[in-house]
Amino acid sequence: MADYHKIHPVSVGSPAPDNVYGKGRKSSRDEHELPVTAPQQGSLAPLQPPRRKRHGRCCRCLCWTVLVVVVLAVALGATAGILYAVFKPKIPDFHVDRLTVTRFDVNATSQTVTDAFEVEVTATNPNKRIGIYYDGGEVTASFNGTELCRGAFPTLYQGHQSTVRPRILLAGETRFDSDVAAQLLQQQQAGFVPLTVLARVPIRIKFGAVKLWKMTGKARCSLVVDNIRAGRQLRIRSNSCSFKLKV
Repeated sequence: MADYHKIHPVSVGSPAPDNVYGKGRKSSRDEHELPVTAPQQGSLAPLQPPRRKRHGRCCRCLCWTVLVVVVLAVALGATAGILYAVFKPKIPDFHVDRLTVTRFDVNATSQTVTDAFEVEVTATNPNKRIGIYYDGGEVTASFNGTELCRGAFPTLYQGHQSTVRPRILLAGETRFDSDVAAQLLQQQQAGFVPLTVLARVPIRIKFGAVKLWKMTGKARCSLVVDNIRAGRQLRIRSNSCSFKLKV
């Protein structure tokens, strides 16, 4: 009899034999998975993001500092506004009353002038509730921009709506060039000698019982006198003074 090939039935759902998919072959799920390999020796590790904690603290400190400065500025501005509205401060008035020359020696050989002046100033405080402390200072007298002498402003207190008349002594020795000496001689012969008296005085304002910080008061008086001679009081032909307060 002829040999017939034997057919083995396979049930549905049973695992396929190895010879159908090939021996040792993995399923399709394993084919899509990438192999996991260990990092090679000597390879660099991924960089970590920089820490920003320190920068964050610096920013917060800066913000707080700016906030404090702004708050203080607003508080000072509000305080100054309230004080100004309540006390209504006014600038003091300065005026040169007398100018006496006690010494004026001219040395033509060395072209130097040794002089001494006595200046009497009237300072008026027009404020009803404000006192003024004058903490010394410096006063100079000059001719056409050339300083002749200098002295010290006295330390004193000026009360409300009061007037003080300090006497200031100035002395110095100045070397003149030929042009300045010629100008001085010409002005003396004409009887119109321009002089400038400058005062730079640290002052403190007192509002009631409160003293403010030190400020700088600058007084400038432009004078025209008839002559400069020792031992006589000068005749003041023109007198113009101004006062500025610098915080």
